[in-house]
Amino acid sequence: MTPTIGRKLFLLTASAQVLVLALTLAVLERSQARHWEAHLHAQSAAFARLATPEVLKVFRGTFPPSLQPPPRELREVLAFNPDLLQFSLYAPSGRLLYASPLLDETGIAPDALPPPSLERLQNSQVSLESWRLSSGTRILDLVHPALGPTGEQILSLRYLISYAGTQQLQAAARADYLRIALIAILTSLVLTALVARRVSRPLKQLTAGARAVARGDLNLKLPPLGQDEIGTLARAFNDMAAGLAAKHGELHDKNQALETANLELRRIQDHLVRAEKLAAIGQLAAGVSHEIDNPVGIILGYAELLRGEFPPGDARREDAETIIRECLRCRRITGSLLGFARSEPTRREALDPRALVAETLRSLQVQKLFREIRCATSFPAEPVQLAGDPDKLRQVLVNLLINAAQAMQGRGEIRIELERGADRVEIRVADTGPGIAEADREKIFELFYSTKERGQGTGLGLAVCRKLVEEHGGTLTASTAAGGGALLRVVLPLASEEKNFDTDQNNSLG
Repeated sequence: MTPTIGRKLFLLTASAQVLVLALTLAVLERSQARHWEAHLHAQSAAFARLATPEVLKVFRGTFPPSLQPPPRELREVLAFNPDLLQFSLYAPSGRLLYASPLLDETGIAPDALPPPSLERLQNSQVSLESWRLSSGTRILDLVHPALGPTGEQILSLRYLISYAGTQQLQAAARADYLRIALIAILTSLVLTALVARRVSRPLKQLTAGARAVARGDLNLKLPPLGQDEIGTLARAFNDMAAGLAAKHGELHDKNQALETANLELRRIQDHLVRAEKLAAIGQLAAGVSHEIDNPVGIILGYAELLRGEFPPGDARREDAETIIRECLRCRRITGSLLGFARSEPTRREALDPRALVAETLRSLQVQKLFREIRCATSFPAEPVQLAGDPDKLRQVLVNLLINAAQAMQGRGEIRIELERGADRVEIRVADTGPGIAEADREKIFELFYSTKERGQGTGLGLAVCRKLVEEHGGTLTASTAAGGGALLRVVLPLASEEKNFDTDQNNSLG
């Protein structure tokens, strides 16, 4: 069932009326119950004042055995109170002198209630207590003092009076309240339904008109719906539809012109994007192929010839094999540059970043650019294990170190620190150069963006480094070092000890 506003109005109004009526009747019923109980207490106290002298006249100091029926004349007096269950006489000391049998067929045993306390028996005033038995029956326990000729208290009479009569009156009143509530609820529901229908009918017409306008019927006119807020809304709706119809023609012409211009802009944009991509890839591929692949291929060929001339075990053969490995690594690096625009699987193997940093420093410190640069390292004493491609990570370190050396123009200090965390290792490369401007700290990782002078950089290094680091599940960020230079942070996840690593480049982690 659709939750229309008419149904909501009906449900909310009816619920509120039922709730208010229920609370009102509950308060009235509770007030009536207290009134009947107060009436019973007052009536019982008056009965006790009337019956106590008559009881004393009958017994006159002699008390028959308990549960023996009282004389007929006393029963006639006690019959004035139809709710009386039992009466008993107590001495001020608390001793039971006489207890009558049950005067009503209620099934209550004479000893169903505990005896009255000495405080109540020795009190010169009437005391009342209410008891509720395990069966749910309520009993009024009334203790009335019996005074002698001189005013002293000689006895105390206990009357056990049932609430049955009062409960019957309460039940009758509750039934009357329920009948009144049922009639009131039915009447209020009918009235609420009529009001909800009267309110929801014009709203349905407004909804139908809005849907017609949404379908394009701008010539729709709603009939007058009165002078209230809904009628005002209907007139405003008609004005809106007329305004939309007037503007529809103008918007149609302008939309046609915009669509034509948009198609032309898309065509030009697609052309520019393709041209930019082709230019970037062409520049990268041509530069890498011409500047690196040809010399590396020549070196690789001569190194393989040299390796064939040296017998196994010769130290020169080991040097030739080192040259061959490094040449192959160079080819993999240039291949990764060409694969910058496409995702390729990263070779994973277990490696120690401490050894990787130390090896990279040894290979760079023999170069002319690093001869006047001091390199300081700080490594953790405990072993550190990463899962990654050593060639790609070495490429990242080489690029960061060369950038730092070029920024210092070959003079200064580079500090490399390794810090191990719970689940990651951080490699920090800090220099004493001019640093990186805050506005350039993210731009330097964009493709072809460079802060170096024209002709000294292509803007590829840091972009490739960030891509390689992210392929390992890490991050590469730039900031300012403590001494004012540049600080590059490489954060990589530690290898899980439960993983097994294969050094074969065709296999991935795990």
